[in-house]
Amino acid sequence: MVKKITVFFLYLIFLILSIMYFTPKSNFYYFAEKQLQKIDIIISTETIDDRLLTFKVEYLDVSYNEIQSAKIDSVTIKIFGIYNSLNFENIVLSSVAQSFLPLNIENIHIVYSILNPLNIKIHALGDFGETNIEFNFIGRVLHVVLNPSELMLQDYQHTLQKLNKNENGEFIYDKTF
Repeated sequence: MVKKITVFFLYLIFLILSIMYFTPKSNFYYFAEKQLQKIDIIISTETIDDRLLTFKVEYLDVSYNEIQSAKIDSVTIKIFGIYNSLNFENIVLSSVAQSFLPLNIENIHIVYSILNPLNIKIHALGDFGETNIEFNFIGRVLHVVLNPSELMLQDYQHTLQKLNKNENGEFIYDKTF
């Protein structure tokens, strides 16, 4: 009996790994790129590397309404079904955004899991400080918690005034769509 259960779990693990390996990750990427084009976001000059369990896109130029908006060094996409994530590294925003926030973002990590299917969680780290963002699909609520850096506190007071400060020194932003 134990042998049959062991064999069953081995086959199950093999099936799950096979599905992750043979998932058409590049098709997901091109589908997302086409959906972004519908709202005037264009991704160009990227190089694509389809790896064993991940999909990596490097050297992206992002434009919105034909205006250069950001340069991204790399995006790592992990599609595992149960746990899916996007990891953006070294983002430099266009100088248009300089009056609102610092231009360098080290890392943005986006996670969607079927264990928490109603929420997308985002963690970002950059010259602005550290932020945790959660978007709820049912209530269509965006909740942002920002721990600002010294640079943000000194040079971007007008941006921080639009956020609510809590007793921990964090800045909170809530928006319902």
